[in-house]
Amino acid sequence: MGDTPSAERRHHQRYPLATSIEFFHGPSRRDFPARCVDISEGGMLMYVPARTPVQAGQPIRLSLQGVTRPDVGYVAQGPMDATVVRVDRQKLLSIGHVAVGVRFVGV
Repeated sequence: MGDTPSAERRHHQRYPLATSIEFFHGPSRRDFPARCVDISEGGMLMYVPARTPVQAGQPIRLSLQGVTRPDVGYVAQGPMDATVVRVDRQKLLSIGHVAVGVRFVGV
């Protein structure tokens, strides 16, 4: 048994994108700030404040005005529905944020 790299599960290329965004958290019916880290056709990675009550499987609505990457320009056309697929609370960032992966719905 040799060490083999784990299979890449992503279907779309990621593009770095550092910008402030907001999202509406369906279960709490509140808006929260976030920071986009990277984005792809299928979803994005964002940092949210550690106390944000997000959990995998929850619906959110992202407001991504100002996103200017031509590779994923469709996301700036209005709010986008997404599903939280990963919340990494184990790696609490020194800035008091956690990493959250989301998958876009209907893209």
